[in-house]
Amino acid sequence: MGALKKKIKVVADKKQDQTFKTFEIEINLLTLTQRGEMNDLITNEKRAKNFTFWIEVIRLGADFSDEELNNFSTEEILGIANAIIQDVNSKKK
Repeated sequence: MGALKKKIKVVADKKQDQTFKTFEIEINLLTLTQRGEMNDLITNEKRAKNFTFWIEVIRLGADFSDEELNNFSTEEILGIANAIIQDVNSKKK
């Protein structure tokens, strides 16, 4: 049995002048340990928030291959990573 998954919407951040169209992706439902790893990554002030950082966020939260990620624009990749971060840290129901 694989990881539990859910669908989320990736919406352009108009404040960041993003212009891509909203789309849906499937992400993994993270365990508490994985959620901790994600939060350690995003709260590490010494960690540069460069392109590699955003790819690491996506790799922790979803199961995209390199080929699949290469089909997205840089703007969309940033949007995917931000959507994953928001979902991971949203209030759990």
